Parts: sequence; structure tokens; C-alpha cells
Amino acid sequence: MTKSKPKNQENEYVVLRRVEQCSLVLIVLLVFISWPFIGWNFARSALIGGLLSLGSFLVLKRTVFGIVNRIGTHNPMIGFAIKFYLRLLVLAVLLVALSMSITIHLIGLVAGLSTVMVSIIGVVLGRSFIEFLGNQAKGA
Repeated sequence: MTKSKPKNQENEYVVLRRVEQCSLVLIVLLVFISWPFIGWNFARSALIGGLLSLGSFLVLKRTVFGIVNRIGTHNPMIGFAIKFYLRLLVLAVLLVALSMSITIHLIGLVAGLSTVMVSIIGVVLGRSFIEFLGNQAKGA
């Protein structure tokens, strides 16, 4: 027998999946549009930043879902705080190691790192707009 997920939990999975997909599309677009116009150094830095940002988002998602599933057993916030700072430390070490081995374009890196945030904003605004239109259609 399988557990069925509540409707709102399924919606959350859909939103998170859409954020991941949107982030990947933004990373690909950023790299392929910037490469011929700005150069490979910028595109490579945007790719690195985007993949680090998306990887961090995926790890955070897995951590939060693990905490939610164990919410009644013990205090999950201590583990969350430790994993949060450990994730930041790993990102910092990766960025330092990469910057020591290859040339990093800072603007490209920041553009790549911001792809997940842009995706979150876009997905949330898009869903809100769709729900607003749906409510307007029901009211009309």
C-alpha cells in the first residue's frame, strides 16, 4: 500500500520541479547567449555559478524534505543549521579552488549564481498570475 500525498504537497513538488527546470533553461540560455557576445571566460563563469547555485538548491531541498519527514522525532533545526553552514563552506572551498585553477569572470559568476533566485521569482510570479486569472474567470 502506498501513501498518497496531500494535494498541496503535490503542488509544492511541481513548483520546486519547475524552479529546477527554469534554472537549467536560464543557465543554458545565459551560457549560449553570452559566449559569442562576451566571450568564453564569462560563459564558463556563468556556467560554474549556475551549476553551483542549482546544486546548492537541490541539496537544500533534500535537507528540508528530510527535516519535514522527521519533524516529530527530535529537534531538526540543529541538524539543519549544521548542514546549512557545511553547504556554505563547501561552496566557498569550491569557489576558492576554482578561482585558483582557472580565470573566473566575477560578473559571469554572479550572473550564474543568481539563476536560481531569478527562477524562483519567475515561477512564483507566474503561478500567482495564473491563479489570479483563474479567480477572475470564476468571479466573472
